[in-house]
Amino acid sequence: MVAIDIPTLVRYNAWANGRLLDACEQLANEAFVRDAEPDPGWGSLRGILVHALDAEYGWRCVLQEEEDTIIDPSDFADVAALKARWAIEHAAWEDYVDHLERENVDLEGGAEEAGVGTIWQTILHVMIHSVQHRSEAAAILTGLGHSPGELDFGVFLKEGGGA
Repeated sequence: MVAIDIPTLVRYNAWANGRLLDACEQLANEAFVRDAEPDPGWGSLRGILVHALDAEYGWRCVLQEEEDTIIDPSDFADVAALKARWAIEHAAWEDYVDHLERENVDLEGGAEEAGVGTIWQTILHVMIHSVQHRSEAAAILTGLGHSPGELDFGVFLKEGGGA
């Protein structure tokens, strides 16, 4: 993988998460926090999204060799609180990849014990993990009448996100 592709992936991830959170803002808060049926494994729509945020945060901390803490869904009373925290995380990822040296992407990413090796592989793992959970959340939102719309990478590029 070429390092120049990594910032594009990170920007796509932020764009797609933003579209999902915008759709969540259309819900009553009760729908955001209530248990999802069927439950894809994280309880509620909020639970799925907080899990995705927690994974992005945790893996970035692994890559930067920083301590992290578990982010708990109960820390987010509503979509606005989650959106604000995710904006912080997106900025942290942008800063991380902006300072990532091209020649370092093939180095071990501090995540060997988790079965994810190089820096670029770890970043790709995080981005794909988020895709999975965005898909679950998008299905729930669509069932509630608030589809986030197309979340495809191609749409992101057409909208100028790859530039």
